[in-house]
Amino acid sequence: VQFYYLVSASLTVLALGVEHLVLAATVVAVGAGLSVMLEFLVPGDTGIQPHWALTTAFIASTVGASLMIFATVWYAMREVARAEAAMEVEYSRSEALLANILPASVAEKLKDPLHGVIADRYDDASILFADIAGFTKRASEIPPTELVRFLDRLYTTFDRLVDRHGLEKIKTTGDSYMVVSGVPIPRPDHAEALAALALDMSDAVTDLRDPKGNPVPLRMGIASGPVVAGVVGARRFFYDVWGDAVNVASRMETTDQLGRIQVPENVFESLKHSYVLEERGTIEIKGKGLMRTWYLVGHKPTTVLEPAEAEIRTGSATT
Repeated sequence: VQFYYLVSASLTVLALGVEHLVLAATVVAVGAGLSVMLEFLVPGDTGIQPHWALTTAFIASTVGASLMIFATVWYAMREVARAEAAMEVEYSRSEALLANILPASVAEKLKDPLHGVIADRYDDASILFADIAGFTKRASEIPPTELVRFLDRLYTTFDRLVDRHGLEKIKTTGDSYMVVSGVPIPRPDHAEALAALALDMSDAVTDLRDPKGNPVPLRMGIASGPVVAGVVGARRFFYDVWGDAVNVASRMETTDQLGRIQVPENVFESLKHSYVLEERGTIEIKGKGLMRTWYLVGHKPTTVLEPAEAEIRTGSATT
C-alpha cells in the first residue's frame, strides 16, 4: 500500500500545481507520515494470507504503482512540452510583430536590457514622402470598409517594393507614406536606391483605381542630408527619423505637382549621372525660402555598343 502514497504525492503536486506548493507539500508530508506509521504499526505478515499471496500482492502493488507514477510523469512532461510549444508560437508572433514595427538591428537593441536610449546619427541619408492627391475628399466619398481595403492593397504593394529595394519604411500617416534610405544601415547609394523605389511606386499606381474607379495620382518628394533616428515612446513605441532633410522631403512632396517626383539640388547632383531629371525652376519653400528643384523622370538609358563599334574601341584602346 505504501507504494501508492508515492503515486498520491506526485498526483498531489500535479493537481495543485506550483501555485499551491505549500499545500501540496503539506499533503505529501502527511502521506509520507502515514506510510511510515503503517510500516511500523501494521505487521507485514499476520499469518492469515499464504506467502505466495503476499508475494503476488507485493508484485502487483509495485508494478501498479510504477505504472501510475510513469503515467503521471508522462502526462506532466507532455503538458510541459505543449506549454513550451505554445510559448514558441507566441514568441514567434511577437518577434514578427516587432519586426513589422522596427528594423531588425534596432529591435535587437531594444531587447537588450542594458541598452539605454536608442538614438543614432547618420551623416548622409535620403528620405521619401509620398501622398495621395485629394485623399480627404476621397475618404469622405468612399465607405469606410472599402477605403481601408483600398489603402491596405496600396500600402501592401508599396511595402513589397520597399523590401525589394532593401530600404526602410518608417510610417504611414493617413495617406502619407514615408521611407528612408541609408538608415539604419548606411549605404553610399542611398539617393539612387530611393529614386529607383520612387519610380517603381509611380509605376505601381499607373493603372490603379480607387473604389470609385478614379485614378490615384501621387505626389512624391525626396531629400538627402544628415538625420537622427531612434525609438521613442513607452507603451506604443515607434521608430522615427528627424532632421532638416526630413522637413525638406516633406516640403518637396507638398509643393509637388500631381504624378511627379520632386527633388532639391543636392539630390539632383547625386542622381544626374544615373537618372533623367527635368528642371522645374525656383520655387518658394516654407521655412527654406527659394529653392531650385527638379523632377525625377526616369533611369538614363544604358548605351549598348554594337559588336563592330565595341571591337573598334577595344582595338584603339590596345594600340
